[in-house]
Amino acid sequence: MSPSIVVTCNTFLSLRSTFVRRLAVTVFSVLAIGAAATIPAAAATTAPSPATADSYGTVRNIVPAGQRGSINALQLAQVLLGGSLTAVDGKNAPKNYADQLEMYDDLAKHTPTQITDAVVDKDYKKAGFVPEKVISTETPKPGVTIVRDAYGVPYITGKTYTDTMFGAGFAGTQDRMFLMDALRHLGAGRGAEFVGGTPGNIAMDRAQVRSAYYTPKEAQDQLQIIADENGAEGQRLLEGADAYLAGINAAQNQMCPLGLPTGLNCPAEYLALQKKPTPWTRADLTYVASLVGGIFGKGGGQEYANSIYYGELVKKFGTAKADKMFASLREKNDKEAPTTSTLSFSYDNKAFNPHQAGVAIPDLTGAHGTGSGDDAGSTNPIETLLDALKLGLTGVPNQMETPSGTIDLSSLFAANGMSNALLVGATKTKTGHPLAVFGPQTGYYNPQLLSEQVLMGPGVFARGVSFAGTNLVVELGHGLDYAWSATSSGSDNIDTVMEKLCNADGSAPTVNSTSYRKDGGACVPMQYNEHKETVIPNISAPTPPTTLKMQVWRTNHGIVQTRTTVKGVPVAVVIERSTYGREAASILGFSRFNNPDYVKDATTFKQAANGIDYTFNWFYADNRDIAYFSSGRLPIRAAGTDTDMPRWAGKAYDPTGWLSAAKHPQQINPSTGYLASWNNKPARDFAAADDKWSDGSVHRSEALSRRASAAIAAGKVGRAQLAGIVEDAATEDVRAKSLLPGLLKVLGDDPKTAEARKLLSAWLAAGAHRVDYDRDGTYAHQAAIRIFDTWWEDGDKSLAYDFATPGLGSVLARAIPQPLDDHPRTGQGSSWLGSPWYGYIDKELRQLTGSTVQSPYAYRLCGTLTTCRTTLRTSLLDAVQRAETAQGVSSPSQLTYDKSLDYIRPTTGGVVEVRPIDWQNRPTFQQVVDYRTHRAR
Repeated sequence: MSPSIVVTCNTFLSLRSTFVRRLAVTVFSVLAIGAAATIPAAAATTAPSPATADSYGTVRNIVPAGQRGSINALQLAQVLLGGSLTAVDGKNAPKNYADQLEMYDDLAKHTPTQITDAVVDKDYKKAGFVPEKVISTETPKPGVTIVRDAYGVPYITGKTYTDTMFGAGFAGTQDRMFLMDALRHLGAGRGAEFVGGTPGNIAMDRAQVRSAYYTPKEAQDQLQIIADENGAEGQRLLEGADAYLAGINAAQNQMCPLGLPTGLNCPAEYLALQKKPTPWTRADLTYVASLVGGIFGKGGGQEYANSIYYGELVKKFGTAKADKMFASLREKNDKEAPTTSTLSFSYDNKAFNPHQAGVAIPDLTGAHGTGSGDDAGSTNPIETLLDALKLGLTGVPNQMETPSGTIDLSSLFAANGMSNALLVGATKTKTGHPLAVFGPQTGYYNPQLLSEQVLMGPGVFARGVSFAGTNLVVELGHGLDYAWSATSSGSDNIDTVMEKLCNADGSAPTVNSTSYRKDGGACVPMQYNEHKETVIPNISAPTPPTTLKMQVWRTNHGIVQTRTTVKGVPVAVVIERSTYGREAASILGFSRFNNPDYVKDATTFKQAANGIDYTFNWFYADNRDIAYFSSGRLPIRAAGTDTDMPRWAGKAYDPTGWLSAAKHPQQINPSTGYLASWNNKPARDFAAADDKWSDGSVHRSEALSRRASAAIAAGKVGRAQLAGIVEDAATEDVRAKSLLPGLLKVLGDDPKTAEARKLLSAWLAAGAHRVDYDRDGTYAHQAAIRIFDTWWEDGDKSLAYDFATPGLGSVLARAIPQPLDDHPRTGQGSSWLGSPWYGYIDKELRQLTGSTVQSPYAYRLCGTLTTCRTTLRTSLLDAVQRAETAQGVSSPSQLTYDKSLDYIRPTTGGVVEVRPIDWQNRPTFQQVVDYRTHRAR
């Protein structure tokens, strides 16, 4: 799914002895200052929910690393006494800080057949509405009770709806105070102001300004605007949001009395950064929503990059051939693409045609002016922005700097979706009722971006997770007798619009002009704002005090990214996102998920999902049905435009409306007996967004659907079996599993690569897994893994580039504006998503060997069978020789692979880190669902 994080503030990651000594002084200073602070006393242990709440079935879940994500001074001292800043459960970790990480890691020690019901019960905690053991109870205000269980999960009961929302804000702050604070500053483009003016922090703020800039008043007013659009329901949510904010502020005041960065329960980061907690407002909710929703709930916006690549194809091959080549590589509506729904839903699937009147392709060598996020007053183009434009107009950096190095943010900001879902219908299970294993994959952070809670009050009865700072609703979880989850769909809700520039005095415009032809007519000035933030030195960034000033240019279509030319005509390049200005609107849909009076069955669930503007695939299971609905505020695009290319501004080419609920991909109880999603294509004829070229013949979703189909064909499916299927897919190298059959076939009987081919064949026969079940420190088939990894990508060398050079040439093969790979080495678990090269190679190999291929490529990438065989043999042999040279061995069988390269390494967002764990391609919040009964329908 999926939208950065306490992204910037790993203040104490360095373990150099001098820094540890300095930290120790800070710890005990905080202890001394906060000693007088009061700690809420535990109250009587009473069950906060009706005794029948858990009678409909069972749900178990897991959310690593742990529920309690705040580290105060006393807890920091506990960690330091263990000799490092790495908290390990059972050793030096505070209670509930890393306990779920150990359960999560344990599942990957079991083969699929070893995953029994007992293992499921051990490695997933029971997720009911009545805690199995009550550890603490508090009443932060009359009408609100917060009970915590042995895992630290808060069970929040409110006498009224607003009481419940107050409790959500209060408990969420106890668990994620510093993370929430970081998120709201990042969403406002003020990360450098909050944690320090390092180059990386400043770059992040520029990126957020380009993506989702709002003035404080605009952010403050957004909730009211959305509420006014939705009558009584909107007003209720507005009142709930205000109560939620009151809960946040009450908790902050209790944890950090008098608004000072001290106090026994105040997060240690505040004193280290010399920052005071400040009250939350409605604007902060908008800022957090704009950050998170803009990451996980969007698709498209790469038209600029597409047009540049198309222009390069035209330059090399001419228009006629370039048109066909681009359409093939783009895979907009590949008939072989795996889909979640078995039905057809037609959307944006017209053939590629860049020659229409509404298409505006930028000049390859045109001049460039400044855009939003650039220094105020600067007239020099920003090279980093142009680089970002070529990668898809995100402008978001992959890394964020901290005093001890860098924090890699690519897992959050550079990916659209990472979640999966596998649901089996009632007729195909041993219980005679649906089963589901599903969850979002939002990257691995400590504390986790997702925070768990149980909300119980009038009109809300739900348990699950929400992004920190948005937990006035449960975004993913289960209700009284139904469960739901999501995967990011990446459906196309962003367009690139070219606004013609002009000058008010009638003189000839340039790329530095600040007015535009509104809707192609009158010359009006662009809206201009100056974003300012004051950066002062602190322990994490001892930079001189400075005030940063950034330009913000906007038209009626959105935020200006840069200025350039189209056929010599100066234009502003504008990103038009359907959710811009409406980030808060999706709260309505989430609130309906939480309301048992609204969601009563699969049909009403789909209706609730349609209230969410973000682009997600939603999945539902109760005791009778499994269901699917793909949400999003999706524009109906005008004639004369092409969805892969930028369009001209103007009423003639603006969207004509929004896709109706009936036309969104959806399904209840498919005939296949299951629903599977891993961010793959929603349905046949539903075109892939312009930034998604990877909906081809190979997709990681097949690792789920292949296993589900085989299990159903063999008999009825059980709960533990389903969990085993999903976990088995979690350790598969999708590239190798999908491509090695064709690669080995085309390589043929080549003596020079015989030993390497034998190793690769054995790995393939064993399932092409990257897993160490017995934890002896190595992968089985490590030599094959080293060979394949080196073959696929080794510096600037790659099997893919070798493969495509005969057809595209070396330069254009490397210039495709899509990733080459999605490897576990990124450290964030999710892998094998987003690269079109898996499909390119698979499809062409099948074409070369005479297999039937749908949506065949217009031109061969690898040439004839003879040419391609020679290319592949040479490419593999070179890779083996490079690997042998690097390790100083003389044969392929002697090669080794360091599995720690694949480790999941949670990004640290504060004082304390948690240990890395073995790789598994798995959601960061995962539910195992088994409902047996239901309310009267």
